Amino acid sequence: MRGYSPPHIKNKIFNYKKMRYVDLQCHTTASDGKLTPSELVNLAVEKWLSAIAITDHDTINGISEALSAASGKNIEVIPGVEISCDDEGFVDTHILGLFIDYKNKNLDDLLGKAKLCREEQKISIIKKFKNMGFKISYEEVRSIAKGEIGRPHIANVILKNNSDRVNSIGEIFDRYLAVGKKAYVERKHKIGVREAVNAIHSANGMVFAAHPGVYSNFNPEKFIDFFIENGGDGIETYYAYECSRQKITVNERNALIKKFREIAKRFNLLETGGSDFHGKDGQILGQLKVPYSVLEKLRKSLKCQ
Repeated sequence: MRGYSPPHIKNKIFNYKKMRYVDLQCHTTASDGKLTPSELVNLAVEKWLSAIAITDHDTINGISEALSAASGKNIEVIPGVEISCDDEGFVDTHILGLFIDYKNKNLDDLLGKAKLCREEQKISIIKKFKNMGFKISYEEVRSIAKGEIGRPHIANVILKNNSDRVNSIGEIFDRYLAVGKKAYVERKHKIGVREAVNAIHSANGMVFAAHPGVYSNFNPEKFIDFFIENGGDGIETYYAYECSRQKITVNERNALIKKFREIAKRFNLLETGGSDFHGKDGQILGQLKVPYSVLEKLRKSLKCQ
């Protein structure tokens, strides 16, 4: 927000640059977020964020609208994407691409494949719920998903139609939708980490292992090693773990951030940070303080490539 002075402190000595923050993982209605790209941009401006990245799941469909919405405003939009990957031993991992050329053909081809994989998986999950006696249909899930269908869309329909059997979205994920649970289905046609990394690099983007502290079905440090071996550039060191399905305290979140920052330093990896904002209950955009210096370092690295 260059040159901007919040009105209530106009007459005070104020170095705004020291307070600048970013959020480099945000989702919109193009995937499973609750806000449209324009609404997300406007909220980011209200929250005085200097930059956000649009990183919808397996799609770039929200980027053009977000860039248009940011035009003339004190906000920068970074084109990005979050790709779901499956490799032997590392199921359901997420790879972030930032600064992508979102019109790149190689990336577009991969995301077309990812869309088919995602749709096939979600149909199978819905069938599993139906076989367990839950009231749910593909048509109802599709009707609430303005973009790509995600597990949160399925969970919302399950909660709405089966309140006698489940009490919350968190419970549905813990009992049914998390990896290895009763309704979880692995993707039959999978995208591997190397495939995702290559596609993002072909689109001139930087590639990061998203929220490494979320994974509980494998050792996240082993995954980081695997990610590096497959050409990854960095890790998402700043992340709002307290808002994820793993309920932890802010102090525990800060300890995880410190841990992964140390790992990034040890392996000379780039760092990014984001809240994984979807607009869910309890999520507050801008609450996770990712310093603007994180974006500045990424931009410097990008220029050196």
